[in-house]
Amino acid sequence: MNKADKILADKVIANHLLLERFSAGEKKRVLEILREMQKELKAKLLTGLTDFSRARMLKVLNQCTAIINEYYSGIQTKLDLTGLAKTEMDATQKVLVSIGIDASVPATSVLKSMISDTLLQGAPLKDWWAKQSDDLAFKFASQVRQGVAQSETLQEIITRIVGSQKKGIAGIMEISWRNASTLVHDSIMQIANNARMEVYKANDDINKGYRHLSTLDSRSCLNCAARDGAEWDIDYKPVKGSFQFQNPPIHANCRCLLLPVLKSYRELGLDVDEMKTGTRASDLGQVPADTSFDAFLKRHDDDYLDELLGPGRANLYRSGKITLRDLVSGDGRVLTLEQLKKAA
Repeated sequence: MNKADKILADKVIANHLLLERFSAGEKKRVLEILREMQKELKAKLLTGLTDFSRARMLKVLNQCTAIINEYYSGIQTKLDLTGLAKTEMDATQKVLVSIGIDASVPATSVLKSMISDTLLQGAPLKDWWAKQSDDLAFKFASQVRQGVAQSETLQEIITRIVGSQKKGIAGIMEISWRNASTLVHDSIMQIANNARMEVYKANDDINKGYRHLSTLDSRSCLNCAARDGAEWDIDYKPVKGSFQFQNPPIHANCRCLLLPVLKSYRELGLDVDEMKTGTRASDLGQVPADTSFDAFLKRHDDDYLDELLGPGRANLYRSGKITLRDLVSGDGRVLTLEQLKKAA
């Protein structure tokens, strides 16, 4: 990673932290919407389940399903993903300009197409929200039916739904809140990463490929840790590492970034030497910018390795029988311990 790449990485990471703050605010807004939904569902049960006849229960469940679908459809309209993408494109252009690159921003048509075609782990964002809506409706109906079948009181049935801190019962709504929170975060990060990618592609005259950057700490999963430093050319073919190209997020709550690999001064036709490599952040403090996750792990003790990799994988890693990248297949599947032992 040369000096220009390092400056670019620092600025993109700084903007990424702002995105995390923005994501936290959006998650809060969505949770407020879901709390309003919970109040409405609770009220519907209190007024509609006074008679536990089958016909009455089915009517109430249909009404509750309609409420759930309406609220989840409304959530999608509250997230200004187009505005987010435009803001991220402008921010990425400013980052490139700040390091002396005359960068351009993709046309509006590219922005609109990017939003409509955005996939999160292979599925459109609207399908993810629809799935969460369907899952909650199914679990809601199941809990109500089970409560009625067991002749529970109305309050006991409601507790199945909303939970009880006093009794230590979570309730199914808590799961829906966590799932919605994760989806908001990942939607924002996917749109932001895609927006940056469009700016990189629009300036491919100074960009010769892409580099995966993972967070150097124990919270990184094996897949992300192994991908750190992987590079692809402008046509997404592997240059460093054998992983298939994938623009983060790689998984739920992923913190990885994709950065452009800028052409050197001489590749741009300038007879100028490159500046010295800078540093990058880690849970050990600042380390050289070209520090790989492998080199980073070698600076930690056995307990750290055992926690991150698991004792069996850590033993193979320490003995030199496998490298970090051996832990994950080219398509991102984490290999089992038995598979690793056979290959070692």
